[in-house]
Parts: sequence; structure tokens; C-alpha cells
Amino acid sequence: MDYYIERLNHELRNIVVFWQKFALQNNRIAPEVSNNGQPVYEAPLGSIYLSRLLYGSSATCMFLHESSFRQIADQAYHTLRNQLSNSNGGFYWAVDKDGDIVHDEMNVSMAQAFSIFGLSEYYALTGDEDIKRDIFHLIDFIESKIKHYTDNSYLDGFKQDWTPLKKQYKSLGTHLHLLEAYSNFIKVSNDNIYRRSIEKILELLISRFIHHEHGEVIHQFDVNWGPLPNENWIGHNLEAAWIICDSARIIKNNDLINECEKILLALCDHAIETGFDHQYGGMFNRFNNGEVVTTNKEWWVQSESMIAFLYAHQISNDRKYLSYAIRLLEYIDNSFSDQDKGEWFDSITREGKPITEMPRLHLWKSMYHNVRYCIKSVKHLQQLFVKAY
Repeated sequence: MDYYIERLNHELRNIVVFWQKFALQNNRIAPEVSNNGQPVYEAPLGSIYLSRLLYGSSATCMFLHESSFRQIADQAYHTLRNQLSNSNGGFYWAVDKDGDIVHDEMNVSMAQAFSIFGLSEYYALTGDEDIKRDIFHLIDFIESKIKHYTDNSYLDGFKQDWTPLKKQYKSLGTHLHLLEAYSNFIKVSNDNIYRRSIEKILELLISRFIHHEHGEVIHQFDVNWGPLPNENWIGHNLEAAWIICDSARIIKNNDLINECEKILLALCDHAIETGFDHQYGGMFNRFNNGEVVTTNKEWWVQSESMIAFLYAHQISNDRKYLSYAIRLLEYIDNSFSDQDKGEWFDSITREGKPITEMPRLHLWKSMYHNVRYCIKSVKHLQQLFVKAY
């Protein structure tokens, strides 16, 4: 296991060094970086992009004990606060190159979740009580503005000033990442004030968003819980599976832990059966009525699958899951990781050729999935190493 741990630590360092070299210049964060490393300042700068960067740089700084990485975290924090703060509460979706607001009415609620997630990791790094107070204020805003008090769910569909649209929705993304954000804040702050909120979100995810019979998640409902047309995404199935397990463990709810672990194993089995590419390796992602929508592979799907399989192995002690996890680690190293420049390609063809038209970094691709993959994988493999001896 030492061999894989060393490779993952090396990969994590390569990711951050890429950001230092290509995305952070003259104390300015590039909102996009092309595949050949060219910063693109004309692209919109998003709050999810910055929050994920804040998480990834803070987490890496602490994990590798590398103080030079803090510069990225500090810059991400100040940029998020100074350029994306919404005077009506929370954070804007994005700003353009001139500083004008770019709004996404259906994803802005999820952006608030990622803001909490990034800020909580930055609080863990800095210990700054002002940041902790900011997190409390942001959570209070979310609970008062986007919560649907009839059933403790959360709503999508708001104008820029947080006026609700006539037609609103309930999405997997907002609920799953609020769960992750609240759980991370409890973990780093040792403050259990939001424990009940976490339990409520977990119960909603289990009862509403996870289709137990089909082994997949449902992405979106109307306000009355009418399910909307759904594609089966292996990446979201497995990301949801391990996050609910993680959150149940953080709040130490044994009943929820047992239920979430059963769901994780079922979703992993379904993903291996339907999503693993036995010919070329890696995981397919999108399915519609059982048919693969595209055979191209995406970076984040491989990350989430690897983490889920490691969790499944830890829970079951079934080496099948560890075998698939190691196969994915090798696949990522050989196909997605750029050992020359650093970071990962966004997408590759089924045969493993990078799709170079896709930027290396962009609004939806920041220091999140692959950083989390490296850190969580190292921790799991270290536990296995300890068990072996």
C-alpha cells in the first residue's frame, strides 16, 4: 500500500503546483485555464469554482503540511468575499470579466452549499473565528431563505435578489452538497448545532432521492415531490452513496450508519455491473433507459467511484471492491493525470485519448473531486496498511 500512497501524495502535489503555475498570477485567479495551460480571463468566475478551490487548497495545505499552498487558499477566500458576495445574502453564481453579475437561477442554491464547504475547510486551516461567524450567518441565511419548511427540504429556483421563481424545484445537488457542507462544518468546528439538520437531509436523500430498486439517484423533483425526467449518472450514484455514509458517521447515528452502508454496497454493486468498462477501464457515467449516452470518460466520475469502492471495501471487507478501486487508481494515473503539466484532463475518449478541446480548469472543474480523491484514498490505504501489520 505504501507504493500507492506515495503515488497519490505525488499526484496531489502535482495538482496544486499546476494551479500555482497556471491559474494564480499576480494575485489573480484565472477563471479558466486551457488544456495547454493558458489562463482565460474572459470566462466567468464562479462561486462554486472559488469555493472548491478554497476547499482543495486548504485541505491540501493541511494534509501535506505545505505552507506555500496557503497563498492559493487566501486568494480564493478574498476573491470569493470581495467579488461574489451578494448584498441580499449569500453569494452570486458568477461574475463576468467586467465584474457584472452572471446568474444561474437553478444552481445558485447549490452554490451556497459549496461556499459553506469551502469556508469550513478554510476555517480549519486558519482557526479564524470571523470565518466561523460568517459560516453561521450563511447557514442562517440558507435555513431562512431556501428551506421549504413543510418538509425540511431545500428549494432551487431564485432570482438574483433571492425572490423565488413561480416554478421551483428540489434537486439532488443542493441537498447532497448541503449535507456534505453541514457535516464538514460540524467536523472541523466540533459544534453539533446542525446535527438535526443533517439527519433531516439524510432522511430525505434516503427516502426521496435514492431509487433503491433501480440502484440510482433521482436528480430533480418539482416542489410537490413529483419526479422529473431522469438520466442515470453513475458518478452521482456513487458520490451520493459515500457522502451519506460519511455524514452518518460524523453525527454518530448508528441507525443511519447501518442504513447508509447497505445503500452504499447496493449502489456500488449496481455501478460495477453496469458502469465499469471491462475493455478499456474506467467508469461510464450517463445512461438513459439502460443505454450508455456517451462512451467518453469524465474526470470526476472516476474520482467518486474510487472513493465509493474504498468505502465499500472498508464496510464489507470484500476484496472485490478494493480490486476495482486499485484498477481505477491505475486507470486515472495512466489516462487522466498529466504527469508533465500536472492536474487532470477533463475528459478522454473511451480508448484513453485526451479531449484537448476541453479546458483543463473551468467553471465546473476546480480543486475538488481529484483533491478529495487523493486525500481520502490515502487515508483509507493507510488504514489498510495499519491493519495488515
